[in-house]
Amino acid sequence: MRVTLEEVDRIASLSMLSLDEQTRLMLQKNLDEILEHAEKLNELDTEGVEPTTYILKQQNVFREDKEGKVWQRDDMLKNAPESEDGCFIVPKVVE
Repeated sequence: MRVTLEEVDRIASLSMLSLDEQTRLMLQKNLDEILEHAEKLNELDTEGVEPTTYILKQQNVFREDKEGKVWQRDDMLKNAPESEDGCFIVPKVVE
């Protein structure tokens, strides 16, 4: 196997995961299968194939950049449930 258990442990550590032995072995096998598949893709002959981002023909459609209404801070804060010193007051979401 190309992926070692030490590498699986390192990935788990970086991901802040604690894995039991069965999960470690399963992940080792899965990562090996992924790498084998990538190696098979490297065997394909891509000579003369243009690199593409999408398989479908797509293009960006840009709109004209027009100057719009400039909102004043006081006008925006009129709809705020709470404000202080010209800023929105929102509930704390991080402890």
